[in-house]
Amino acid sequence: MRGGAAARPALTPGDAWNGTAGSGFAQVPADPVRTTAKPALRLMVPPNQAFTGELLVGVYAAANCNGSLADNLGLAKVRFHFEGRQIDIAAPSFETFDDANDQPVTYYGWWVRLRHDGRNGDASLYVEAVPADPTMQSRVIGPYLFMPSAALHDLELTVAPSLPTVAGSRYQSITAALTYCAAQGRQRPRITITEARDDYLLGGIGAPFTYTTAKGRATIEASVPVTIRGTTTYADATPRTKYDGLCFRGANITIDMATAANVYHEGVGNQHWFDGVKVINSAGRGALAYLGGPRQYGVARNNPYLTECQISDLPTAVNGASLVRGCTITRGFADAFTEVRCAVGNRLDDHDGYVDWAKDVNAFTVTYTGPGTTATLELAGVNEAGSRTFTAKVDGTTVGTFTTDRFYTATNGRNSSVVNWLNGLSGWSAALQDDTRRASVLSVVGGKGAGFTARNCKNVTLQLVTMFDQHGDVWQHLTTGSPITENVIVADNVITNFAGQCFFIASSFAARDFIFLNNGFHGKPGPSYAGDYNVRNDFFSQVSRSGVKSHVVFAHNSMTQGWLLRPADGFNADGYCLWANNVARSMAWVGTPDADIRIVNNHLLAGATLPAGTTGSSMGGTEEDLWQNPAAGDFAPRGALLTNLKPPSLRNDRNRKARGASDCAGLIALQ
Repeated sequence: MRGGAAARPALTPGDAWNGTAGSGFAQVPADPVRTTAKPALRLMVPPNQAFTGELLVGVYAAANCNGSLADNLGLAKVRFHFEGRQIDIAAPSFETFDDANDQPVTYYGWWVRLRHDGRNGDASLYVEAVPADPTMQSRVIGPYLFMPSAALHDLELTVAPSLPTVAGSRYQSITAALTYCAAQGRQRPRITITEARDDYLLGGIGAPFTYTTAKGRATIEASVPVTIRGTTTYADATPRTKYDGLCFRGANITIDMATAANVYHEGVGNQHWFDGVKVINSAGRGALAYLGGPRQYGVARNNPYLTECQISDLPTAVNGASLVRGCTITRGFADAFTEVRCAVGNRLDDHDGYVDWAKDVNAFTVTYTGPGTTATLELAGVNEAGSRTFTAKVDGTTVGTFTTDRFYTATNGRNSSVVNWLNGLSGWSAALQDDTRRASVLSVVGGKGAGFTARNCKNVTLQLVTMFDQHGDVWQHLTTGSPITENVIVADNVITNFAGQCFFIASSFAARDFIFLNNGFHGKPGPSYAGDYNVRNDFFSQVSRSGVKSHVVFAHNSMTQGWLLRPADGFNADGYCLWANNVARSMAWVGTPDADIRIVNNHLLAGATLPAGTTGSSMGGTEEDLWQNPAAGDFAPRGALLTNLKPPSLRNDRNRKARGASDCAGLIALQ
């Protein structure tokens, strides 16, 4: 362990342990049926790991306790149950350890060490968060499999494309090595790539064969720098190994997603884990994909784990992940951390879907010079709809219709498809300007890619453009179809130069025990070019819609963006909801204020109006004089933040400094 941190309490398997998961657990409470709020509680390390000596395991757990989380993150304790033994952790702490690339990292949480006592087998871990507020319930998570073992891996293979295959030892491709692992039914093999190349691929291990039952993961490492490209061409869409539970480890591995949608997961076995690797899009953020639009998706399907990775030029790179810890994400677009269960200690910069996609690009012009007195063109359908219909009329009578397809590769999917149709109509003329983007995003100038009503074309030139309605949120609760209704933690993250909303908790699904602590957010200035839809002050973080909002907590976040709380659109908070010690551009109700939510000790920028129901809050200062340099991620307080001190609702700031009895609002404590 690095950094001189104190040793964490250790747990060893209990006397009743017999090498099978789940023994010795009569004393572990079942997670009760919800009758009130619970703490948020999430693992900060991936499960399904083997260990030979000790394994550090931590969780992030927190709860609102009568308007504050300053004492032990609002908890009485966190209890770890491990195969018949249990240990109580009385307080959270900062833990320093080496990551996959032997670099020291530090995170705040509740930590123990699992200890191997000499017996090998499968052991289960449960974790219980006990709230300090007696009106709340405890939360129990688990069981999580951890495997005390004589060796970390049950098979060692190498990959060297230029060398002959040695069965059971060396293979010429990752796919061949995985195929052998699956055929042997191995639980936690390691594959080490030994030749520096940039053309490694991820192929299927042999249809219809799949391998989804391994207890651990297949770890893929490299002793030299390598690039894994996923597929040969983008037309292959998704690299599907048919092997659930891959772990890509170490900075020698670069995964290039330029020709791949994401790393496929069968949805059955262990989630994939990306540990300290680089994930890039070598074509660049603005490169057109084979469907005539932006590439789709991010790193992997089905709730992967990502720890200390470097990720760039991808949309929705980590959306839906089980854990995103200590990652650096640059030049993204679309959403950033949407529906991530636990996002801790990440750095995100230059996330912008407007500079490349949400802008008008001239597609073609159209005019009518025939004998008719009037001529109009209209388009039905929303941006990116599967089909949209153009209607051309002369003197009010339809003379032709054309239905577009969302697929650029289809006969009617390109701008040129529409141009050819128009040029086939008597008296109509269209001139193609760009044919690289799909027709499903056509619109009039300034139309944001939407359909449009009848527009005059008689002896005038109508300009049509393409525009992808790409807009982003940092953390969004999906409006419909959300798989997550409770237990979310987003803490200690810094987001800079973001074009879009920060938080969008606006779903028809429940949001229970959603905790957002010590985050910094800087909105990217805009507009930056002609026709830009990115107007910075039009973006607000929002809580809206009728999904139950219970124990939603925002504390000590620093934001250059304002808040809209929208009871008029269905938002209804309970008494466990808390907005405390945040700094924001503004905060306003839309509709009748909800008296249940507690809004305390916040600070708003000059010119804002304190919302009804707030207590202990203040106003004053501008973005330029409240923080040192938010565009660079430096939210150190200045000006009015230093003269409006308040009782803190968190004990530590993002820089690991203890807050005083009176301190600054926001994520950084008084200097």
